[in-house]
Amino acid sequence: MALAPKAEGPPLATLAQTAPQGELLAADRNVIVSDPHGEVAEAIHALRARIQTRHIEAGRRALAICGPTPEVGCTFVAVNLAVALSQIGVKTLLVDGDLRTPSVHGYFNPALKGPGLADCLRSSSDSVADFTNQDVLPNLDVLIAGEINGATHELLASEKFPDLINACLRDYDMTIVDTPPANGSADSLRISTVLGFSLIVARKSRSLVSDVRVLADHLKKERARAIGTVLNTF
Repeated sequence: MALAPKAEGPPLATLAQTAPQGELLAADRNVIVSDPHGEVAEAIHALRARIQTRHIEAGRRALAICGPTPEVGCTFVAVNLAVALSQIGVKTLLVDGDLRTPSVHGYFNPALKGPGLADCLRSSSDSVADFTNQDVLPNLDVLIAGEINGATHELLASEKFPDLINACLRDYDMTIVDTPPANGSADSLRISTVLGFSLIVARKSRSLVSDVRVLADHLKKERARAIGTVLNTF
């Protein structure tokens, strides 16, 4: 694919017309459930198969979903990939790591509420389960962003964040973390570094090849292996 970065791993998939629009309902965004036999769902299924064989079966249990700029479709990919993995029996945790403009909660109907990642990182509790929406779907738990206030980058930079991720790795077969745009903050790189592996999402006619390459280079320098790229062709 034209937008493939020079990363450690080949491009994984091309998704046609996947960028969620503001006016769509949650069911429309969650295409794995609402349109399981459609073209976009089939692309997600193909991505799932490659993640399963090249990532999970290799013993890797976490993946950050990253984009160089806003509105490339990171959240869409994160949510639908998590749902798709849960459908084949992979015990999956979906985490909204975008503590600036979180949106994972709105991909479910009704929208998920309650405490989340930010609250967990502020808490003295060591139990991730206390802050998680459990059994949202069979084999799928969701840790939404929670209450956003103050300097969120300090929460992700804290020592508690890697401890939280390690707990997730013990409790789940796969932890998928949605991240904010890499060009707006260091949060995406921080999350990717802690998880160790990332998947880059680019969007046709919006993402610049140079931006994708810069992100891939930054991930490599931070020792967060980019396993490939998803090209959103909407």
